Amino acid sequence: MDQKKLMEPLKLAGKLIMENGGETYRVEETVCRMGKAFGLREVESFAVPSGVFVSFQCEDGSIQTSVLRVHRGETNLSCVNEVNEVSREVEAGKLDWQGAWDALKAIEQEADPAPQGIRILASGICAAGFAVMFGGGRLDALLAAAAGMLVQAMNALMERQHLHGLSALLFGSFLATLIPHCARSLYAGFLVEAVAAGALMPMLPGLAMTNAVSDTLRGDMVSGMSHFSQAVLTAGLVAGGALAAATVFRMAGGII
Repeated sequence: MDQKKLMEPLKLAGKLIMENGGETYRVEETVCRMGKAFGLREVESFAVPSGVFVSFQCEDGSIQTSVLRVHRGETNLSCVNEVNEVSREVEAGKLDWQGAWDALKAIEQEADPAPQGIRILASGICAAGFAVMFGGGRLDALLAAAAGMLVQAMNALMERQHLHGLSALLFGSFLATLIPHCARSLYAGFLVEAVAAGALMPMLPGLAMTNAVSDTLRGDMVSGMSHFSQAVLTAGLVAGGALAAATVFRMAGGII
């Protein structure tokens, strides 16, 4: 078999892990383990949040190198786990090149295990729980749940219009803060801070910050700084949207 073909499942495995929220060290380890299991020599992998580099030594002594651009998708740890299972089967000799390639392509083409309806419901439950944690009552939890579900629904709508990402974060945080302010103008019993905090919490970059700390502690400064920058930018947009909503509400005289 042409050794260059062995590069394809290695790149696809790294791409799937990176796109779905996996750590950079996991990408590198998976690629190297699969490459060695295929019989390749001097397999090396270097991963950053925006790309995966793979190289190995061919039988003639030349070095084959490939670079794959990675566009971050949504977090899907079940996909990361499935890719890890494929790599384990390859290392155990249960899958050859063709079997690994077919399995990885099947994972890539799988439908999202969490439909939008489930995501909207989960966002509402999460927002309600945080609202209670921040001192809100039952009505605050219900309002936070409604705000969280509405934000997630608007995010899904913007995604269909290819407006997801940073713009969705900014608009979502604006909406999540404006809703409790407007509700408070209608009923004084709402605790705006608890409702707004609960609705905003699902948008905060917890995974990015965790990966930033993890990569930095492992000595991978490039990936650590990249994840840290992403986390800071995301948090800044969420804060900016919340501040803009509060400012608009005050400028409107609190009667929106």
